[in-house]
Amino acid sequence: MIRRQVSLISLALAGLLALSGCMAGAEPAPAATPASAGSTTDTETCTGFNDVATITANADAGLRDGRMAAQEQQGWYRLATRVLDGVPTRGAGEVSDAAAALKDVAPMVDLGAMGTTGIGSADWNGAVQELSEACTAAGAEMAIEMYTGG
Repeated sequence: MIRRQVSLISLALAGLLALSGCMAGAEPAPAATPASAGSTTDTETCTGFNDVATITANADAGLRDGRMAAQEQQGWYRLATRVLDGVPTRGAGEVSDAAAALKDVAPMVDLGAMGTTGIGSADWNGAVQELSEACTAAGAEMAIEMYTGG
C-alpha cells in the first residue's frame, strides 16, 4: 500500500515538473490595453455612469423600504465609487467635466476600506444633475435599472 502511494506521488510530481517546464518558455498574456482618452465618446461616459446610478438608486430603495440597513447602503455606495472611477472620459468637454466633478465629490474608496462617501450629498446631487444635462445635450441616454423590491 505504501509503495503504491509513493508511486502515485512520484508520478504526480513528475507530471507537475513536466508541466512547469512547458510553461517556462511561454509568453505572458498581454495586459489589457486601456482605451485612450481620445477614443472615448461622451456616450460611453454616460453609459458607464448609468451603472453607478443603478447601484445607488437600488441601494437607496433598499434602505427606504427597510430591506437593508444604512451600513449595507454605504457598502453599495463604496462599490459605486469604484465603478465610477472606472468610467472613461474624453478628458475635455461638458460630459467629461461633469464626470470629473462627480469623481471629485465621491472619490474611489478602496476595497475593504470603511467610511462614507459623498454619494447622496447636495454636491453629489448637483453634479449628477449637471452630468445628466450634459449627456442629454450630447444625445446620450441616461437610464437606470431598478431590481430591488417586489
